[in-house]
Amino acid sequence: METDIVIVGGGPAGLSAAKSAASLGVDVIVIEKSSEIGYPIHTSGGSWIKDLIDLGINERFFHPIKKCKFISVNEEAHFYFEEPQACVLDVRGLYQNMAEEAAKAGAKILVNTKVIEPIMYEGYVKGVKISNNNENIEIKSKITIDASGFSSIIAKKVRIHSGFKRFGIGAEYDLYAPEYDQDESILIVGSQIAPSGYGWVFPHGNNRVRVGVGLIYPDSKEKPKNYLNKLLFETQGISENLINSAQIEYHHGVVPSEGLIKSCVGNGFIVVGDSAGQINALVGEGIRYAILFGKIAGKIAAESIINKNYSKDFLKKYETTLYDYRKKIETSYKINKRIAKYSDEKWDEKVRILSKLTNNQFSEFIKGDLSFGWIISVLIQNPSLAKSTIINKIKNL
Repeated sequence: METDIVIVGGGPAGLSAAKSAASLGVDVIVIEKSSEIGYPIHTSGGSWIKDLIDLGINERFFHPIKKCKFISVNEEAHFYFEEPQACVLDVRGLYQNMAEEAAKAGAKILVNTKVIEPIMYEGYVKGVKISNNNENIEIKSKITIDASGFSSIIAKKVRIHSGFKRFGIGAEYDLYAPEYDQDESILIVGSQIAPSGYGWVFPHGNNRVRVGVGLIYPDSKEKPKNYLNKLLFETQGISENLINSAQIEYHHGVVPSEGLIKSCVGNGFIVVGDSAGQINALVGEGIRYAILFGKIAGKIAAESIINKNYSKDFLKKYETTLYDYRKKIETSYKINKRIAKYSDEKWDEKVRILSKLTNNQFSEFIKGDLSFGWIISVLIQNPSLAKSTIINKIKNL
């Protein structure tokens, strides 16, 4: 079997790359190990409305969030958005729609198919060996895109990096919760809730609510599901809002939490999405990055086909697009490393500081948009925060 581009992974990065490349007239095959696109779910689906709209994502997949509550052991910060900025996605619906759009553009999609290893020839990746219906097959290609998520199948095989050593592990229930306020999301921190991480309550429409806990390994070696049950059944301010709820689904997932990998391209291949560490490590959110960089990766891969140049030097055009985002990704990672070590007392102090932010400032903080302009706006609004350790640490990143 031969194609111009083979994409490993049918998540948002891979599907975005597939549509982008196929739209330019090249042959594309997407390989997905699961039996269906969008299953199982590995993410809470939190994201940002404007970014998604700019990427062409249909708003029917958004559940807008108007209120956010940030809770530590003894403190709370409340935020209200008359015009919602954040949303919780219909993850399965979105991914399957993206697969349909990629197929309409001409991409072929193979599900229930496992990638075994890359095909190498004279220092180039020339496709992949796959297993489909217990049959081993070679797919020869000019460009291979690794969008395999945390497992980074191709990137590890070609030794572009050795695998992620620091990562977030999440566990989540999707509930039917008719009593819960569908406008309000909750973020909750503290050693009794999520040591080194945070818990969340994210409504996503039709009386459905995702309740989860994410922990950072190796900062913590606890099991998130143990804390998830405690959050759901024993946490004041949470459990009483989820009365009469029923568990409909259980999700779990792993995301990298150590910044971008050193290089995202090589001869004949590109790495994109979680495989490349392209996430906002502050809260483990990366769908918008996956779609954006997948789109760019697909375009540049198609250009390499059109120009008959599959070298690392040509594909470096992809890495130049990361420059504007690298600082944001690295800053969110450095902040995550610091806050993963916070004591309950330290979290109380930080939540008191967060409570002084405007709605927009808080939104930009969670999003990881911590520019110098953001710091100035915070200090203008709250001169008393000039000596705040969190503000000064961000200034020095």
